[in-house]
Amino acid sequence: MNQTPQLPAPAPRADPPSALPRTRLRRGASRPGEDAAVIDMAVLDTRLNESLDVLRDTYAPALGAGGGWYHELTRPEPGTTATALGLLAFVEAGRPFEYFDDGLAFLADRQTSSPDALRDGGWATKTSLGMPVVEATGWIARFLARARCDLRDDAPDLRRAYQWLLHNQNPDGGWGSLLGCRSRVWLTCLALRALSQLNPYDPAVDRGVEWLTADRTAHRPGWGPTQASRPTITHTAFALVTLAEARPDLRSERLLDAYDWLLDNLDPDDEHTWIETYDVSPHGAGSKPVWRLALWHYGLPIALAALLRDPRGPHGPAAARAFRTLTRGEVAGPRWNGYPGSGRTSLWTLWWRLETLIALARLPLAGSADVLHWLPDAAVVQRAHARERPLAELLPNRRLIDPATLVRRHWAAALLVLVCLCSAFGVAIGVWGWKDFWLSVILPVILTGFSESMRRRRTQRGPPP
Repeated sequence: MNQTPQLPAPAPRADPPSALPRTRLRRGASRPGEDAAVIDMAVLDTRLNESLDVLRDTYAPALGAGGGWYHELTRPEPGTTATALGLLAFVEAGRPFEYFDDGLAFLADRQTSSPDALRDGGWATKTSLGMPVVEATGWIARFLARARCDLRDDAPDLRRAYQWLLHNQNPDGGWGSLLGCRSRVWLTCLALRALSQLNPYDPAVDRGVEWLTADRTAHRPGWGPTQASRPTITHTAFALVTLAEARPDLRSERLLDAYDWLLDNLDPDDEHTWIETYDVSPHGAGSKPVWRLALWHYGLPIALAALLRDPRGPHGPAAARAFRTLTRGEVAGPRWNGYPGSGRTSLWTLWWRLETLIALARLPLAGSADVLHWLPDAAVVQRAHARERPLAELLPNRRLIDPATLVRRHWAAALLVLVCLCSAFGVAIGVWGWKDFWLSVILPVILTGFSESMRRRRTQRGPPP
């Protein structure tokens, strides 16, 4: 958020490339050579640390109280939403941040105070003409709840933020930028994610979930920017993430259809980012003032975060391919990672990627109905739908014996056997006697024992740089 008119922005696209059906990764199917879902946790940890280092390097003090980030990381002046996201990144990663208190002070200073209940307690963006909006308040309220800042005297007033979200819910159960604006899927998800952390039992959450899940059919299982829009990867994934947080026990056929639609239409190699823009009029359609708000979208990490929450278990090959795309290369500093306004220097691009990596790090191995096989050097998770099948049928078909691998692993033993056979052949044909045979075997035996001892004591390689 905190979009300024001077920044170049792509035209809004209700149907970005990430929403097009490209790969058809049906559940239980994978591309050739992609049967194994490999997620290297050492690489994951390295990319997390790089992302947090970028945030540390781009923190900037504010002209007034505290400091923080602007969503365009190359610009120095902090914004409220970006500051909340930056602080939330350290909270979710469980890492300390030396300017955490300064960030809280900045957010507390920018919280709106007004006798009007529709304005009091919220936060505005740089383009909302001083009016508090869901685009900022939803994120900040979620951060404060996740950081457990409700008892801190120097933190923003979380109770007033909570009341602002309740007062600005539309009668249909959804949320627009503020009360009276058209309900939108993304904004409803923002409000629900905040309220599910503050009070998941509030009736407002039930009404919001009902609005979000209404009119879902087998022919239209996904979500778009509005209820009548064509579904996109980004909005469908964000709605599924929201429902998993607000109603974790929800498991209906329509919900599973939405997960299947997301898997069918996801391209795990697509790093496309796009901007959703729309007009906002606080006093109803056709009235003034009118401003334009923009939302950065990065569909791939949000889609991966949604697939990790599939009640039937994550689709391993799709998750592994998306992970490889997200961790490809290093996280460069924003000043060398793209031109301003490109998305590569945006905190949103960094945030979605970082949040999904944290979700991967927290992923439990097995679900409630899965079977976990503990082996001496590995663990195998057998999914619930395949629990009656023998484990051997679920493993990839490979050659039982690979001669090249066998020689590489046991070359010393093979050499010893060869020496013994040659020496025995020499005794048989009378070239030398048994005494010479035993003397020729002693040295290879010693060398073989030394080689095996060194191989077993060899330390494990460290994580990749």
